[in-house]
Amino acid sequence: MDLFSSKTTYLYIVHNDKIFQGDPFCLMSSQDFDELRLITYVSNPDFFFDKIKGFKKVIAILGEEETAREFYQLDPLREERFISPVESDSEILKGLEEGRIELRYMKSTERIHSKLYILKNNNGDLRVMVGSANFTASAFGNKGQFEELVVYDSSYNPLFCEVYLKRFDEIYQNSLDFLSERTRKKIKSLILRADNILIYTPEDKAELLIEKIDKERIIVDNASSLVIDVIEEKERLEEKIMEIERIERVVEHVTKKTKDGYSFEPRERLHSLREKLKEIVSFSHRKTQEFIDKRSFLHFNPAYSEFYIKQGDTAIPYTISIDGEELRSHLEKIVNFVNSYWEFADHKDREVLKRVFEAILFAFTSPFIYLIRKTVKKEKGDEKVAEIPIVLILGGLANTGKTKLLLFINKLLGNNFEVFNYRDIYTRSQRIIYDLFNTTNIFPILVDEIYDNFFKGEGERLIKSLTNTLTDPHPCFIGTSNIGFSAESQVIRRIYYLHFGSPFSEDRALKQKAERYFEEKVGTLDDRLFRYFLKEFLKRMTEEDFLKMEDPLYLSRKIFIDFFNKAGLSIPDFISLKPCGDYYKIGSIEWQAFYLTRKAEFKEMKDREGHYLVIDLKSIYEPKDAEQLKNKLPPSVVKSSGTPLILYKDKFLHFIGQKEGFLKKFLHFKS
Repeated sequence: MDLFSSKTTYLYIVHNDKIFQGDPFCLMSSQDFDELRLITYVSNPDFFFDKIKGFKKVIAILGEEETAREFYQLDPLREERFISPVESDSEILKGLEEGRIELRYMKSTERIHSKLYILKNNNGDLRVMVGSANFTASAFGNKGQFEELVVYDSSYNPLFCEVYLKRFDEIYQNSLDFLSERTRKKIKSLILRADNILIYTPEDKAELLIEKIDKERIIVDNASSLVIDVIEEKERLEEKIMEIERIERVVEHVTKKTKDGYSFEPRERLHSLREKLKEIVSFSHRKTQEFIDKRSFLHFNPAYSEFYIKQGDTAIPYTISIDGEELRSHLEKIVNFVNSYWEFADHKDREVLKRVFEAILFAFTSPFIYLIRKTVKKEKGDEKVAEIPIVLILGGLANTGKTKLLLFINKLLGNNFEVFNYRDIYTRSQRIIYDLFNTTNIFPILVDEIYDNFFKGEGERLIKSLTNTLTDPHPCFIGTSNIGFSAESQVIRRIYYLHFGSPFSEDRALKQKAERYFEEKVGTLDDRLFRYFLKEFLKRMTEEDFLKMEDPLYLSRKIFIDFFNKAGLSIPDFISLKPCGDYYKIGSIEWQAFYLTRKAEFKEMKDREGHYLVIDLKSIYEPKDAEQLKNKLPPSVVKSSGTPLILYKDKFLHFIGQKEGFLKKFLHFKS
């Protein structure tokens, strides 16, 4: 093709090793061939039936536009849509009824993307066409769509034709009849003129659907891929709708109505829309606004050193002062709530109470976390920002009160809706969590039942990127997770993990007693203590050092101790004077138990630098379980994290609370 020619060849055909520039349907003429076999990813019914006329035999294996997934085949309307254009064409109807026109589709476990055309005449001559072109007007029309077709005749290249004849047969064996018995009967009625038009009643559609499902069941007998594909396709479509709606919102803001139609806003107006456009393009899912609107909107204005709560279009000052008597009432409710984790637990453990209060403390402090992180960035540098976590995970055994604590915090913060469920705000295509983090609402995000994927893959990258970079106003995240929680060290050091390992009693009488306890000693809750705390923190952060890298909750601990003193209450032992991070504490217990029960599996090794313990976890556990256990080792005890795992002996034994005997240690030293 001449590069400087004004004419572009879109459908590029090579026939018997020579460029062909004529009408492609001259190569597919029913005058020269009696039989047409084709495989196409997509084909429009009108185009398809028009172009197959004249052939004595047609076998077509059809895919579906965008996807060739089985749930489209299960749609009872699909046959109706495909056959309707030819309901008055007796030639086509007879061909379908007699089986001279055979329509096929792929069984559910397989996909089709091939484009293959085979023509045959009575003399046994073959013509084979392969390439990128689907059997559509756009592909074969040579208009604006680049396509390729390679064509060989059996008289010129018999081996090529024979190979693709076998290839067609292979794909045919994996395909199913497109037409149901119900549709065949309707076609026969149209031929006999018993019916004038093709109509599918609800009964027809139900019967047709049962037939297709039964066919799938017999051949495949596995619906797993169907369930997964439907979910994934729905997510893809929702994401596409979200993209369209996002562009729609952009267009709505950057254009204006004119007498001739529409025009773009002038440049100065576009600059004034920067913040609005930033909000529009930052959302990853169309449901985001729905979740944003559910949350209380808390904003801090540094110019006035005041928090504001959004009510409709109005921002109202949020902080308040309360007197000693009211303060005492609020604190007593918290004390009673925290003590319930002792009163009604199967295993009494005062350390659990510290975790309960620590979670409340983190929630109260969360509106200041971004200010702490901003100060760290300014005074310590970017690399230190990640050491101030914005994610708190409440993990541990079932029935240990994690969700109850989350709901209690929700009420203390004055939330007027239930906490989010994780499955609603984070799926493969919905990154609503990411959108919520990228708002300026500093009210914490409360989420129940977090799945493992939040700490792996996309979720891991989300945690790392947000924790590493966010210093502008942003919310913190507080969520519950199950006993199987495990993550790699780069995630663990960016989150705050509190473990709950003491289940509540299952005894019915004790449960009823607990319900009465909460009604009488905790009662109704509101956000007044939270609002007073914010006021006190604001005042003190200008008067004293509120930043301690090793303890972001340092000032909050002091404030609550002062609250108890002011209210004339004794300071509870559940107010910890230092962070309560539990991840590696739990890891220590699990590794200690593993070491004591599998000591023989630990092999000793040494080099010039020291002594090591070698353990092959994957020879003992399934890969997933082995990885979870490995993730519960602090990086400081690991020399090599491969297979097998190599551990610094002294550091590992110290980590699990085991000490070597004097004689053994002496012999190591001598060696």
